[in-house]
Amino acid sequence: MADTLGTHRPPRAVVAGTSAVARAVASSLRAVGTTVVVAASGSGLGAAVRGTQAPGRAHSPDAGVDVVVYAPYTPGSARPRALVDLSPAEWDRLAEEPVRDGLAALQAAYPLLTASRGRFVLVAPSVAIEGGAGVVALATASEALRALAKSAARRWAADGVSVHLVAPSVFAMDPEAEALRGTDVDRCEAPLDAAAMTPEAVAEVVHLLCAPGARHLTGSTFALDGGALMMP
Repeated sequence: MADTLGTHRPPRAVVAGTSAVARAVASSLRAVGTTVVVAASGSGLGAAVRGTQAPGRAHSPDAGVDVVVYAPYTPGSARPRALVDLSPAEWDRLAEEPVRDGLAALQAAYPLLTASRGRFVLVAPSVAIEGGAGVVALATASEALRALAKSAARRWAADGVSVHLVAPSVFAMDPEAEALRGTDVDRCEAPLDAAAMTPEAVAEVVHLLCAPGARHLTGSTFALDGGALMMP
């Protein structure tokens, strides 16, 4: 990834989120020699990076980050629930708090990425695009995050920062999503084996988006669900 982004130092990445995908991405980036900082949430992203910087280096030319991957997952969000059964507090936790955290991730990532003309990768389940009975809160949060990321892609392009949106099957995000098997969220008609879309497979796509050929891409959503959902 260092050669990909034109740096002359070991590549640096920040991975934020507690999803299975976040863990797989962090592991795979470390395996190729990337220095990885892990943050449990978007709101903790900035503090996690500052905690690794030596005094006096926070504003040095090589203090930037090459890639920020934000792959959140809210516990309980894949448990099918009727919208009318959600309390205001539950709606806030499942649908609104993730959006606030995503905004914090974008705000913290911007100065880190402009220093290196780096890349931001949002990983949100494809249910954000197609919807699904019983997961309105998850779909709402994910679609709002996609909207934020697309707006950032438009604005940050002038600074040389690209933003990618990766939308895997919800089953790749966390084992908890297995509760949705057999529901209308489970698009079993996929022409490719969607069951093979593991967190590790999602991490491979993140690597592709850091490759030289992706330098002209920004603001696009890449659906990784075996072809069940085909973007126009």
